[in-house]
Amino acid sequence: MLLTREKKIIGLLIEHEDKLTTKQIADSLNVSSRTIKADIKKINEELEKHYCRINSQQGVGLWIEYNDVDAEKYLRRLITNESDSYLLPEIRKYHFAVELLFQENFISMELLAKEYYVSRATVVNDLAELDQFWSHFNLQFIKKVKYGIKVEGAESQIRSALIEALKKAGGKKKTEAANIQKHFENVDFNMLRKIINQVEGRFQFILTDASVEELVIALAVMIKRVSQGKVMDQSDTFPHTETRRMGFVLQYLKECIVETLGIKIPDEENTYLRICLSGLRFHVPMDKEKNLSDKRERNSEMFDFVIELLMECDRKFSLNMADDNELISALMDHLECMILRNNSKLYTYNPILEAIKKELFYEYEIASYFMSKFAARYNFKPKEDEIGFITFHMGTSIERMKQKKQQRFTVTILCMTGFGTSQFIKVKLGSYFPNLEIKQVLSATRVSEIKEEEQDFIIATVPVDLGQIPVIRVSPVLNEADIKKIQKYLLKSKDNEPKVKKCYGILRKFLHSEISILNCDLKSKEEVIKLLGGRLISQGYTDEKFIDSVFERENLSETAVGNLIAIPHAFEGHIKKQGIGMMTLKKPINWGNEKVQLIFMLSIDDESKEYIKEIFEDVLELTRDKKTVESIIKAKEYVDIFK
Repeated sequence: MLLTREKKIIGLLIEHEDKLTTKQIADSLNVSSRTIKADIKKINEELEKHYCRINSQQGVGLWIEYNDVDAEKYLRRLITNESDSYLLPEIRKYHFAVELLFQENFISMELLAKEYYVSRATVVNDLAELDQFWSHFNLQFIKKVKYGIKVEGAESQIRSALIEALKKAGGKKKTEAANIQKHFENVDFNMLRKIINQVEGRFQFILTDASVEELVIALAVMIKRVSQGKVMDQSDTFPHTETRRMGFVLQYLKECIVETLGIKIPDEENTYLRICLSGLRFHVPMDKEKNLSDKRERNSEMFDFVIELLMECDRKFSLNMADDNELISALMDHLECMILRNNSKLYTYNPILEAIKKELFYEYEIASYFMSKFAARYNFKPKEDEIGFITFHMGTSIERMKQKKQQRFTVTILCMTGFGTSQFIKVKLGSYFPNLEIKQVLSATRVSEIKEEEQDFIIATVPVDLGQIPVIRVSPVLNEADIKKIQKYLLKSKDNEPKVKKCYGILRKFLHSEISILNCDLKSKEEVIKLLGGRLISQGYTDEKFIDSVFERENLSETAVGNLIAIPHAFEGHIKKQGIGMMTLKKPINWGNEKVQLIFMLSIDDESKEYIKEIFEDVLELTRDKKTVESIIKAKEYVDIFK
């Protein structure tokens, strides 16, 4: 894998017709000639795999030689892809983590510095930021003078840490195989994908694209560790409910690896493979229960508790999710996999979490409430990424409730991310456009199956060119702009236009001057919660335990929703009187990853539950209304807000 500077060297040689000297290239890139010579040696090791190389002649200079069109295309493609994100400090440190986790012996910081073209001080600083990472996986970071550094721990924990580090090293939004291939010189990622596809075909299930890539990484880690003589510790047991079908899939996968790669996977790896397979996400599941009775039989205790929680959510939010069999089935599949991932510390990153929290924060609030109860029962702290996935299931159910009888119009959804996004888009589209018929939902890897004559257009969450077939690109959360885009393309009737709120009537209904504080000079969200919460308590809106409950909610997931707005609140209880406390700040403060200057603190309970969704909808609309937010923040008196 080539670094950015190495690609720039290739680019300079391609762009200049005349041959360049080493000194000319070094001056252009502001490095030494010695560094350029070392780079070229490494570059040629890569280029020769593609039948091209950099040649040199003393007194003449350097030039690139290639023999065919394919080699030229490779070079052009190479220099146009300048996205070496792993060079960024927040990415690079995880490459260091991978290097250490794969090493059995001590390794010097100087060697890491040389390999990644950074200083020893940079390596020291990056490694210092990994202390929490090692601790999270119960690993020990060892540093010895004259020996170097190494990491020690149980094999299961090393693998969990490797998988997490490789995901982060591959890139935040999507793990790029090219960015982590350097750690697997003897493992062919494409061959692993073919093996996975072979297993999918044999047992008639379909993984999401993201799960395919996760499984590729997990298998690559296993294969490399086995080749290093490292197998799972026999003490690393893991509670699981394995179906007969899962056992067949596991055995067939091992046989495919032996047949294709010539690597025998010992029986000690069965536990690891069960964890990896059980924690995956599917378009078409591996085990297909015919009805909810069969699903309940698989895990009756969890099934009954999920129904109980849905009924509780229904009472709190005035919904009817407990009667939604599709939701119950989807939640059971997801929650069982989630517990497996959580117990094994094989966490799944949600690439669209921030968009979910901002565009679907009413649904996110329901999912947060559900997950807080579920996690308490099963004794773990829920991660925001998992709450985001649950949000899609909740959102799909809510949209399904709203959906009316509809006419049909043929369309295909092309969705790469999985995690319930395609189903969410499918149902939400139906509620906005009653004449849509979703012919099929495909992952990005199955574009070739799309037939032009069988649909009118494509709705895609990934960039794709399908020639004559119209493609409408949308975000996975299907926001208001996406709805308008589809409406503009397909519909001209005003009856189908999404409704836009502008008066914020429900939000204003619950605002009161006695619980509003304007132009405060506070420095942190903790100060905001204590001061505004204290005002609600003193005015008789909440009880004394309200503030502690608000902090508990914030610890689960921060309530900043974008456009300088936050909506802190308690999950349940502690409410004496209905209202919304409002605070504006002189300057924005940090609220998690967001900046906040306008705060709405909710004192709403079951007495006004019919308004909760409308309050959230008003706040969501306000996050898109910068002019009104600016006006509220500038208001000096309560009577001036919403003018």
